Amino acid sequence: MKLTDFIKNLLLDKEMKKKIQFLSGISIFNGLDFNLLGKIINITYIKTYQKGETIFNETDIGKAIFIIGRGNIEITKKISERQEGILVVLAPGDFFGEMALLEELPRSATARAVEESEIYIIYKVNFDSLIEKYPQVGVKITKNLATILSKRLRKTSEKVTAQILETLQTK
Repeated sequence: MKLTDFIKNLLLDKEMKKKIQFLSGISIFNGLDFNLLGKIINITYIKTYQKGETIFNETDIGKAIFIIGRGNIEITKKISERQEGILVVLAPGDFFGEMALLEELPRSATARAVEESEIYIIYKVNFDSLIEKYPQVGVKITKNLATILSKRLRKTSEKVTAQILETLQTK
């Protein structure tokens, strides 16, 4: 074992290491080293949401990204005044609300806990302060986010195209 690894192990408690290890598996944090992930943990809040509890509502102003540590979260969209449609159910390791890191605009959907869930929360204001001190964090996360959003947009485009083709074929 290198001396630096020994010192890291001495200085970090098991809970902190567990949190850093968890974040290292989240795609938005690809390419960040142990030290930088530790900086992110320092600005991260962890909150437990109960089954059925709303994390945010459609049209709320986005101020944070949420990462699922435990549990499942459903993302829903208002279809009519009294009806919602489930867009997706997310699982541990998934994240949502990521657009809030880029801009503080109204949320496009509602997020709700399907079961008791532990959520890691990073507020934009804290994230912005971190990337002022460590610009390389902002560059890597923004690049990762662009790749992830591009994949999601491509997938959505494929779904819409398939729906249009299906509609045209039934006419």
